[in-house]
Amino acid sequence: MKNETFLDSIKCAIKGMKYAFKTEKNFKYYFFIALFFLILNILLKSTKLDYALYVIVTSGVLMAELANTAIEHVANALSREYNEEIRLAKDIGSGIVLMQGFAFFLVEGIVFITKLI
Repeated sequence: MKNETFLDSIKCAIKGMKYAFKTEKNFKYYFFIALFFLILNILLKSTKLDYALYVIVTSGVLMAELANTAIEHVANALSREYNEEIRLAKDIGSGIVLMQGFAFFLVEGIVFITKLI
């Protein structure tokens, strides 16, 4: 089960990201919203700091979505029947995404408001 090489690990990670992109609508939403903000950053001639913040919050929200997807799959593998602990794990995973999503929009909002003022 363990990858033999670092390259094998990267291949597995890319498979996981492709799977999330194909199957998780919220992952797609955040991905395309991130592209939109990247285009805005380019058009507004953002600073290096703005781009650094963009990379941090964008990668954070996409990682949160990946982690939430992993939590959901593990939980579903354990049981498809209703279980309060599984429901809580899934809700907490969703909460991680929500908090990072707020941070994403807050940081990008601040960057663009300061550019437009």
